[in-house]
Amino acid sequence: MRISQPNELFIRIWNRWAVGFFLIAALLGMTMRAFYIVEIPVLEYRHILHTHSHIALLGWGFMMLIGTMIFELEGKENFGKKYGGLFIALLVSLLGMLFSFPVQGYGVVSISFSTLFVLLSYAFIFKLWKTLGQRENTLGIRLIRWSLIGYLISTFGLWALGPVTATLGRMHEMYFMTIQWFLHFQLNAWFVLGTLGLIVFFAEKRGIKILISSIQQGLLIGSVFLTFALAITWAEPSPIFFWINSLAVLIQALAYYLLLQKIIKILPGLFLQPFPKMLIVLALVSLVAKAILQVLLVFPEVAVISYTIRLYVIGFLHLVMLGAMTFGIGGLALEEGRLPATLSSKIGWSLILGGFLGTELLLFGQGTMVWMQWGYLSWYHLGLFVFSALFPLGLALSFISLFSEKYVQPQSILKYPNSNQLNVETMKKVMIWSMGIIAMLMTSCGGGSESQSSSSESGSPAEAAAPAADPKGRGEIKSVDLGSGVDASLADQGKAIVDMKCTACHQLNDKRLVGPGFQGVTNRRRPEWIMNMITNVDVMLDQDPEAQKLLEECLTRMPNQNISMDDARGILEFMRKNDEEKAGQRDAAVK
Repeated sequence: MRISQPNELFIRIWNRWAVGFFLIAALLGMTMRAFYIVEIPVLEYRHILHTHSHIALLGWGFMMLIGTMIFELEGKENFGKKYGGLFIALLVSLLGMLFSFPVQGYGVVSISFSTLFVLLSYAFIFKLWKTLGQRENTLGIRLIRWSLIGYLISTFGLWALGPVTATLGRMHEMYFMTIQWFLHFQLNAWFVLGTLGLIVFFAEKRGIKILISSIQQGLLIGSVFLTFALAITWAEPSPIFFWINSLAVLIQALAYYLLLQKIIKILPGLFLQPFPKMLIVLALVSLVAKAILQVLLVFPEVAVISYTIRLYVIGFLHLVMLGAMTFGIGGLALEEGRLPATLSSKIGWSLILGGFLGTELLLFGQGTMVWMQWGYLSWYHLGLFVFSALFPLGLALSFISLFSEKYVQPQSILKYPNSNQLNVETMKKVMIWSMGIIAMLMTSCGGGSESQSSSSESGSPAEAAAPAADPKGRGEIKSVDLGSGVDASLADQGKAIVDMKCTACHQLNDKRLVGPGFQGVTNRRRPEWIMNMITNVDVMLDQDPEAQKLLEECLTRMPNQNISMDDARGILEFMRKNDEEKAGQRDAAVK
């Protein structure tokens, strides 16, 4: 069947781009997993990480969520006429990020396109906000409105990055708190409240209203703000903020229970198709899992590991982004016909589901093993790569199905006649213009590395006047007896600790992952510096110039894992052995 409705064509084009960006983000994620298995000499891990996160959050997350809101709420409005120009500009910003981040990471070009995206997102929200004002003030509308507010609040962290960096530097706690501010309100307000709001609105369209009191709504919204206390605790350990977060997660769990139990009760009355219903239920289960995991933060030991074990952090991000938002919005789109419910599409979504469940089990399972000091699964990185490969496979099938003519949008979406609609040929031009953007951007992303290097060479006067670094670092370790050779037994003990606590962020070669590779470290750093960095990490990051340089390069604060002196000495010995085997020499820093 030929596409005959402009709105239907606009929806298809929008969803093709959204799923396409999701596919690209999945391929980048699989590439990141490959770094742990094989050496990839051409690509820079950090740049791939930044590209993956931006395309996943903005290319897939924002586009799919804001797009669903537009298609659900606008009614008779002509989507192309109202949002077409913004849509094309949004693609320019996303494609700009896609082509610039792999080349230069955070640089002039990539930051410019990111800034353009934020400004365009404001325009989308402004138009949608006016539409919300014309709707009955139901629970679904209120939740959607609060999700938009949450998105706006999240961007305050982005605007604060520049002033914080200029005045306090990238090593200051405020720098990391601004990033956490953005992520916190993106996940807990924008994605969670937006998904819940759309599910509730979906029920309201079918005549089923969900009622909660203003107090219950206040608990839900208030918990979003109060749970940011965990990020403050991470930057500035304080009993006050810990107890605020503990109270907040309990309030959040109660609010989720009061709302979700009502949503679950009305699901049978919605007459959902089995497959979309399964995805929506999985989204709700993911929210329950999120609430349970956050309730565990009332225990101080769990609160500490929640942000020191990186596997937990990644698993939590995926639980909200993939489990709650992707399956929730995806299920609604399949039910409404905006995504095809063909066999290939269902197989694709099943593969995505398999990848999600597999990676979550590995991330949380291996994270727990690290916490319990049980070591690393020998096949962990390979298993994570295999499960991650299911995402692009499934998304490729879903993406291809979007070009099929075998599915038709339901009449509930396209039933509104509009004499002012754009004709089909005009809408087809939108797709042509969108594809043409790629060619324009190929010439706009060059020179990124040059601008980046020039900015790093021109340090500020304060940096120029910084005192010389103590080659032994800052801490109680002033002298280390290395002995005449490598102690094999001690090195084996150190390897066990490295496997448990270090390999999630560091490789044994010279390639950077989250942190720098270990190869050659004993030739660059004195043994006292290495052990102080392991045992006295907070002071080193706050006071040692060399540690601060690494922090500025990696943009990830190394957690304090409370490693004892004896274990640190074993890690040092393993590093000496590793350098002897891989670099051909060791201990050059003390010779």
